[in-house]
Amino acid sequence: MFCYRGCEHEIYLLIAAAGSSSRMGAAAGGANKVYADLNGAPVLFHSLDKFDRMSFIDAAVAVIAQRDEAAFDSMMKSAPEYLVRARGAKPLNMPVHKTPGGMVRSESVLNGLLKISSLVRNPVNAAVVIHDGARPNFSEAAFKAAAEAYFEAFAGGGRYAGLVMASPSYDTLCRVDAAGFIKGYEDRDKIYKVVTPQIFNLKILLECFDRHLKTAGSAPAAFTDESSLAVHFGYEVKIFKSPSDNLKITTVEDLEYLKAVIK
Repeated sequence: MFCYRGCEHEIYLLIAAAGSSSRMGAAAGGANKVYADLNGAPVLFHSLDKFDRMSFIDAAVAVIAQRDEAAFDSMMKSAPEYLVRARGAKPLNMPVHKTPGGMVRSESVLNGLLKISSLVRNPVNAAVVIHDGARPNFSEAAFKAAAEAYFEAFAGGGRYAGLVMASPSYDTLCRVDAAGFIKGYEDRDKIYKVVTPQIFNLKILLECFDRHLKTAGSAPAAFTDESSLAVHFGYEVKIFKSPSDNLKITTVEDLEYLKAVIK
């Protein structure tokens, strides 16, 4: 439960971990990169540990590929061993459930949302945190502040659906044509890179998926994340500045970098 101005709100975690990790290859041991070793524990477990330590997550749902089920079960079985190293043997407090992923990310997220909807007690005010399993270096302090900002904005009513972590872009950004010629530049002061964690009202997000399914007949694969889906259906989504080192592991080099950063 997340307590905001004396009121308790259910808040659930959805970790997207059903990717193929094609660019990681053998570095992930032949499995999904989220099970690759990162200083003594799988990449995915670092995120579970961080969210659990915040103490306000009611339950977590990990969306996993069927081929990775054995790796996930092995990770959870070894959780006490990982936790001894991380925090002196204190157990995970939040229940961790698993549900199968889909063919594309949006299908996986929808499966996770449906699993969460079966756990929630008050769907009207419940919130869901969506996080990439391959982003173990997010800031706990920044996300706690983001969760507070989410509930403050949601209390204001209107068409507010959620809040996403995002980092400013410091690079020069250009638009190009099909041949690769520059045709214009973007104002980087107004450009942010959207990352995770992201937090949404569960009921609103399920409504957006349902509306898309009714019109398109399939999960919204064209939307690269849930904020773009919510905005498409007329809802407002705010950003909350994320530290720039919230890296998503994509390559072997990313993993090696985080081994040096995460202790």
